[in-house]
Amino acid sequence: MKRTLLSVLIGIGFGLTGIAQTPTWSENIAPILYANCTKCHHNGGLAPSSLIEYSDAFARKSSISYHVQNKIMPPWPGDPSYRHYADERVLKQSDIDAIVNWVNNGAPEGVVSKAPPKPKYTNDSKIGTHDLKITIPTYTSTAKTGDIYRCFSVPTKLAANQFISAVEILPGNSEIVHHVLVYQDTTSNTDDLDNADPLPGYTNFGGTGSANSTLIAPYVPGSEPIIFPRGTGVKMYKNARIILQIHYPEGSEGQLDSTTCLIRFATQSSVREVYISPVLSHGNITNGPLVIPKDQVKTFYQSVNIPIDVSLLSIMPHMHLIGKSTKVFVKPATGDTIPLIKINDWDFHWQGQYRFQYLQKITSGSKIQSIVSYDNTVNNPNNPNIPPKDVSSGEATTSEMMITFVYYMQYKAGDETILQDSSLIPARVYQPKAIKLIGFKNPVHDQLNLGIAEEEAEIQICDELGRLVLSKSYTHDDRIEKSLELMNINVSKLKAGNYFLTLTTQKSAKVYYAKFIKE
Repeated sequence: MKRTLLSVLIGIGFGLTGIAQTPTWSENIAPILYANCTKCHHNGGLAPSSLIEYSDAFARKSSISYHVQNKIMPPWPGDPSYRHYADERVLKQSDIDAIVNWVNNGAPEGVVSKAPPKPKYTNDSKIGTHDLKITIPTYTSTAKTGDIYRCFSVPTKLAANQFISAVEILPGNSEIVHHVLVYQDTTSNTDDLDNADPLPGYTNFGGTGSANSTLIAPYVPGSEPIIFPRGTGVKMYKNARIILQIHYPEGSEGQLDSTTCLIRFATQSSVREVYISPVLSHGNITNGPLVIPKDQVKTFYQSVNIPIDVSLLSIMPHMHLIGKSTKVFVKPATGDTIPLIKINDWDFHWQGQYRFQYLQKITSGSKIQSIVSYDNTVNNPNNPNIPPKDVSSGEATTSEMMITFVYYMQYKAGDETILQDSSLIPARVYQPKAIKLIGFKNPVHDQLNLGIAEEEAEIQICDELGRLVLSKSYTHDDRIEKSLELMNINVSKLKAGNYFLTLTTQKSAKVYYAKFIKE
């Protein structure tokens, strides 16, 4: 009888364990999709379906499971096993397992009240304050049977050179704006091209049609604003024109767009210039020229010497439709190979900028090299020519390119400690024995209470984009509980979101970090 009862209890226990381990939409899946997927998958977003409501996700559960298992979504072509980047769109394996487990167990909704707040998406700016706003004329897409690359040239009327500290692209119609490249040009070339076309803008694949145009910033769906490290920026020239090259996909004919570019200038008296360079291009292909015969898979190699110490901020490989894979790395004069980027399955439609988590130092005498493959066979579903034709270098969509852009600066001691990935900021306050810190509980409402044994400290709070939103010195008189040494920090005016706090003690010059959530 005891043995039978024990068996029953064990059976019940296993049954309860099985139920407890089954993920639910409310508690497990919604947080994953809200954090990683709904920037595109919402009403009015680029993706064709919304995943904000449980009913939407349930209806597409099999597709979700397939796409995350095969790492098709979220779209992030960079190989995370080769190198990690700032703000990368990569699901943790535990998140993938949770989604698959949820689908395999019937995709239960769970307790609705335990679901996180639904995200809201607007066209509001994330960089907030800006100095220059460029909006294209309202354009009606003509992309019926093929993609259209439309360039819009807009004068800035800048009275003097400025340094760009932040760039943000706000698609006017996120359903049809596939990607945007922002250029500047000090000539009238692009204006002449625009005037020659009766419609707003002019069509041009590749660059802007002007050899004088230089790239400022790229945008792809899901991109965050580009914010350069404090005291650095890309130079914008006096009276430059801004050119937005916008990719409108096939089938978007008749839809309207009025995309905007926001630019903020650096305010520091001394700014280090960030340069954008096609460091690897057709001129340094070691087994060129770039010609891919029909019915062949062919691999090319590039190498370029770096004459001075530089600090890389980001990297952006570029190919067209028959690109297959790319791998870019550094061979220092001494020491180990430095990985920069590896894309195993090239996708022309998901190109973007990969920002390094910390600035990457490259020493003089190093070689930046690449290995790039192309598939000009019928096995390549993106091949624009069936049957295949010989393909050579050129800017047309049916031609090919082999370029890698980098954002870089001349190296300065300490650059490799400059952090570009906010997710690496510690999520709690560290507590060395020499100083007593009293942590706080998340989420925070109107008041944030923080304790420290020293009487004076400098507090700075930045939002998740690195903008300083609060700065104050705290003394003994600011304590709310003298015995507990608690400081009261009023954060009632901060918007809801994620924030990072830096505390610097005045007496011992110790620095501490904390991440908190404001409700």
